[in-house]
Amino acid sequence: MKTECREFRFDDKGMIKIMSKVQIIGSRGLLDEVIQALHNIGIVHIESMPARITFEDLYLSRVPVEKEKAMLRESLNRLIEKLKSIYLLLPPPEQDSGYGFEAGEGMVIADITSDAFLKEMDELEKEVRGLHVEKADLSEEISSIARYEMILKGIAPLVAKLKGLSNFETIGITIERAKEDIIPLLENEINRITETRYQFFVKDIDKDIIGIVITYPRQYDTRVEALISTEDISEIKLPHRYVDMTLFDALKVMIRRREEIPEMVLEIDSRLKELSRQWHAKLDNLMRFVRDTVDELKTLAYCGHTRFAFVIFGWIPKDDFPVLTGAVKKRFGDKVMVCEVGIREDEIDLIPVYIKNPGFLRPFEIFLNVLPPPKYSSIDPTPYLALFFPTFFGLILGDAGYGVILFAISLYLKKRFKGRDFITNLASIFLISSLFAVAFGILFGEMFGDLGERLGIIHPILFDRLKAMQVFLVLAIGIGVGHVAVGLMLAIVNYIHRGKGKHAMAKASMLILIFAMAAILAALAGYLPRELISPGMIVVLAAFAALILFEGIIGPLEAFKTIGNILSYARIMAIGTASVVLALVANKIGGMAGNVFLGILIAGIIHVMNILLGILVPTIHSLRLHYVEFFSKFYET
Repeated sequence: MKTECREFRFDDKGMIKIMSKVQIIGSRGLLDEVIQALHNIGIVHIESMPARITFEDLYLSRVPVEKEKAMLRESLNRLIEKLKSIYLLLPPPEQDSGYGFEAGEGMVIADITSDAFLKEMDELEKEVRGLHVEKADLSEEISSIARYEMILKGIAPLVAKLKGLSNFETIGITIERAKEDIIPLLENEINRITETRYQFFVKDIDKDIIGIVITYPRQYDTRVEALISTEDISEIKLPHRYVDMTLFDALKVMIRRREEIPEMVLEIDSRLKELSRQWHAKLDNLMRFVRDTVDELKTLAYCGHTRFAFVIFGWIPKDDFPVLTGAVKKRFGDKVMVCEVGIREDEIDLIPVYIKNPGFLRPFEIFLNVLPPPKYSSIDPTPYLALFFPTFFGLILGDAGYGVILFAISLYLKKRFKGRDFITNLASIFLISSLFAVAFGILFGEMFGDLGERLGIIHPILFDRLKAMQVFLVLAIGIGVGHVAVGLMLAIVNYIHRGKGKHAMAKASMLILIFAMAAILAALAGYLPRELISPGMIVVLAAFAALILFEGIIGPLEAFKTIGNILSYARIMAIGTASVVLALVANKIGGMAGNVFLGILIAGIIHVMNILLGILVPTIHSLRLHYVEFFSKFYET
């Protein structure tokens, strides 16, 4: 039975690129070389040969992975883990050392599997780990010195008095001041055990601890230690390095070590930095080279073959097809053929998604990385997120002063962390969003709350958010209607492209229902003629009936859910108003301070808190409105 094979055409919706399915055929002896070449070109997504193939393809079988190559892949995976562990233990280099090289430059697999290379990596790992262990031991020692030094210094004068006594044991203990009542009882027991042959010295260490030194003949050591172990008393147990020393000698060594250890730590850090300068870039490129090699070995299992030839199926952006054919032609001539094949109907949902956005939209992709990629035949929401996120953020923050500060912070972060994609992308988003905050701040007449208006710098143009909360609420709900309506329109377009007319009609009915209800509410509020109420009700009932027809009982339930989604946009008003109130509180409390400098300090602290909240809270809720209310209408994975 022959499966129908026809070519599907999708226009670029959003920035999801049109993909072509390609077939690559060549001599079986060239398979390894072709896979390496495809990996270097980097534009082909190789598809695994299906477990079950159609009758027309029965002459094909999977390429068996040789035992040697399977073992090589396992050893390379272990090598990656080793390289990664060394890489993570090395501090990032302060500057490029020039020791790096491009991944794979002048290297072959034999270079990274040779005994000499593996021995070098083992020695490097041993040295780096040893340095970290030594540094950790020194840090632990300096911490113990800090704990014991105060106690030992406190009892040192007492120990000095006893220095030179032979056949006597000296023990140091500490007691909490709250339990100092047990000291006389302890001395009485020591007196009884040693038959009055003892010395008992007490000294205040600090306000919470009392130090005691007891000396007694060694013949009573077992009974004294048994007594101390049964009481709520802490014997001074020295660290392992000092366990064979007297308390007095331990104190002298601790003081000397306290001076030596920081220098030793600096030497270790210096050595780690030197190793990082030599190896950080090398290890990074080595890991990429090894991963590339492992990927190439994995790809062998995706290929099909006959006795004399191989075949590879894959996907490539349609615009890049000439690039692929040109590169293969240049490298292999007529020995390898590349052709574009039709896309089967059952392969539509398996087509890999390649999203390519313009530079000004790309930063917003970080907010979509937490979601699975959209289906090939659906819509990339990045352009809509880039439009609506800054708008919602600006509406909520809505303060020109805060916006200027956020702009300056974002600009600094963008320049300071240049090269670190996540931070620079986030900074770019807030850079754009801060401009919206400034624009809405001018419209609302807000600059550090009402400070700008008090100084006569700025006045409300659109409305005062605190005095016109009802208007702000209507605006927020209206934005919700528009945002959700855009989501429904995208869903309609998406279903039409995919040939799902019934689903498209259901979304259209939902859209009509939303607009009809919005018109009725506007008429009841006096914004539209009241004569529209009756026709609006008829349209609402008709839309409900259509929803039941197209989706059954799920249709009305989805309608109520959509209404709830729209009402959720009231958070724009609620959170925005809260920000205004906190800014006003800052100004009022600052004005009540009675001292200009104190007032500026107090108001400044509250404004800083409000700015931090004004960055975090609008971000969370703007994303929530997209993830839950907007994407749920059209986003498919």
